[in-house]
Amino acid sequence: MTRHHEKPEPDETQERLVAVQDVWDEATATLLCDFLKEQGIRATAVSAQIPAFGLIERAHKGYWGYVEVIEHDAERAKTLIRDFFAARPESGGEAAG
Repeated sequence: MTRHHEKPEPDETQERLVAVQDVWDEATATLLCDFLKEQGIRATAVSAQIPAFGLIERAHKGYWGYVEVIEHDAERAKTLIRDFFAARPESGGEAAG
């Protein structure tokens, strides 16, 4: 019996996560993660804060944390986020990303 060796399908768990947007606060991070999930992109909010130094760190860094997605979704996520903020100018609080 001969075995073929097929190239395995790329596994999402083998791809790295990349930051696609800095966010000013946790609420904005959650909003963007929910929005991306509605668009079929798995996203997670990552805090850059040090416990007990949150406000100091945010003032120093200029942001609360960031939103991450799997690398192959990064460009689409960035475009969707840019369009999201363009459609909601009253949202404010957008940090550069």
